[in-house]
Amino acid sequence: MMFCYEFELQGLSVHRAVDRLRREGITILSAKKAPKNRLKIVVSANERKKTFAILSGSCYNINKSHPLGLMRVLERARRGVGILLGVAVALLAVLSLQNRVLRIDVTGSGAYLRPQILSILDGRGVGYFSAMPSPNEVAAEILSLPRVHFCSVKGEGGILTVDVEVGDETQKADPTPLFAPAAGTVEALTVLRGTPLVSVGDSVEAGQEVVGSYMLFGEEKQNCIVVARVKVSFPVAKEYATGEEQARLQALLDFGELTELHTTKTANGWLVEGTGHAEGARNFG
Repeated sequence: MMFCYEFELQGLSVHRAVDRLRREGITILSAKKAPKNRLKIVVSANERKKTFAILSGSCYNINKSHPLGLMRVLERARRGVGILLGVAVALLAVLSLQNRVLRIDVTGSGAYLRPQILSILDGRGVGYFSAMPSPNEVAAEILSLPRVHFCSVKGEGGILTVDVEVGDETQKADPTPLFAPAAGTVEALTVLRGTPLVSVGDSVEAGQEVVGSYMLFGEEKQNCIVVARVKVSFPVAKEYATGEEQARLQALLDFGELTELHTTKTANGWLVEGTGHAEGARNFG
């Protein structure tokens, strides 16, 4: 956890705040109960504003929030140029190691396939102190192993985590496609298993099938478990009868991720415009 923020919340049933944040797409790095109906949660630094907006509109009190890890070091470093230079040098050294493989973890029901997975990684030149591999390429090859129906590859903090799930090969695959999470333009599409039915730049409707739950082998169509993710962008324009800051926060709650956001004063409040982004995934870690 290099760049992260800690929030201390207080209120009745405060543990439910974790479920609410997860439903809003916030990744909870850690959560710890504290006395007097308090809860300490840690999120990544780039999600702190969205987290604050969600919690501000809830029944929980935010007692305090502060940075952790390198984020805290960087904020302190701003107080002195000399300290900042020293931290910058240390940060570069740390970041160089963070982008290198310091440990390889194989998790999930397919952890017993560790020797085969390490062999696949070695074949791609991935080992200790090597650069982090391309997750999609590695996952696609691991999915070809017997009984493997799900694979997620993540590199973070020098740790390469390969999560593998296996199943009974005689079990019928669930023919559930991946659907567009919103109407708009396909911004990104990653397909590890399944058949893509749209391309980046295509316009889609909400609920439209974007990845079919089958593979094509010549003229033969074979059902499979979809492993894919799609990101759709769409224009946002909504007026709020509140102050400017409240309008911004409410727009984040209404639409989630927003970029190119700007506000315009209106007779009744503030008009919030920007570009919204919605993600949909199936069996994609």
